[in-house]
Amino acid sequence: MNPALSRNAPAYPPLEVGPRTIPVPRHVSPEAQHFIGSPRPVVLRGADYPALEDKEGWRGHIAMVNAGLKAMEDMILPLCEVTISWTDMGGVRVAEVTPATIADRHKDRALMNIHGGAYVYGEGSVMEAAIAAHLGQIKVYAVDYRVPPDHCFPANLEDTTGAYRALLERHAPADLAIFGTSAGGTYTATTVLKLRDLGLPLPAAAGILTPASDISGRENGGDTTFTNDGVDSALSGSKPDATTGPNLLFMDGHDPYDPLISPLYADYTRGFCPAYFLAGTRDFLLSATVLLHRAVHRAGHKAELHVFEGMSHGFNIMIQLPEAREATLDMIRFFDGCMDEAGR
Repeated sequence: MNPALSRNAPAYPPLEVGPRTIPVPRHVSPEAQHFIGSPRPVVLRGADYPALEDKEGWRGHIAMVNAGLKAMEDMILPLCEVTISWTDMGGVRVAEVTPATIADRHKDRALMNIHGGAYVYGEGSVMEAAIAAHLGQIKVYAVDYRVPPDHCFPANLEDTTGAYRALLERHAPADLAIFGTSAGGTYTATTVLKLRDLGLPLPAAAGILTPASDISGRENGGDTTFTNDGVDSALSGSKPDATTGPNLLFMDGHDPYDPLISPLYADYTRGFCPAYFLAGTRDFLLSATVLLHRAVHRAGHKAELHVFEGMSHGFNIMIQLPEAREATLDMIRFFDGCMDEAGR
């Protein structure tokens, strides 16, 4: 039986762990040591979220967070030699991100990026797509899917599958891969599941990077939603599960056990594409990533899991870190191998 379906575990007493002192790891780059050792930013907590019914409050809250994300993007984009043009693909707003140089092996290939942002933030974000395009020397299409509070589940899947349909008019499925980080990693998994259910040809590969694979409750998210709380520099304190505002807003009353919301509950024996999974040892969602990798691997699909020492949630977007550049290039390496195999 799939362990993900064992919802009613016995109520054993929890393990009590006292205060811990965790030094900056030695086996990471100097840049990463500096990043890990720097003061932590203020993390949004549940008390900061508007009431679910307060749509105007949510619009203001989301705009505030997006302004911070835009400031981060403004620091990252100058480091990427890319051009960005916006277009409509299948009725979906998409950014076409083209690197200054496209590798010979990538002339006919492309990636589709689904940005992260806790299901509600990051509208219009292209920084992850730009990093992959620049480092991988490959064209990337970044899907600007609709977000809450005005467009809740399943609007995200309508947009990602719509953009993918349009990409199939330009590229063979063997020349395509889909990837995303955080909520974008979750959406990558659920998009592939939806494409499968629609009977569409699947991409050659997927990059499922530090996803929230089960948002039915924090206790179902695995060990690291507790052991890495306070350790992860990005997600500590945010507790991404069905009890938090963004997740509730996104689900809009739908069942959190729906595999298109929590992909851990999908039946992967029905089909999936090769998948690359990424997390860090300090990642709040390391367990979620491990659990989803095991589900895909258990069903017999090609699946690689890569865990970087000392790294927190979404580290791969910090292009200044050698670890982030290594992770992105390693994902491209995996995609190329899968595309080579699919094209034979």
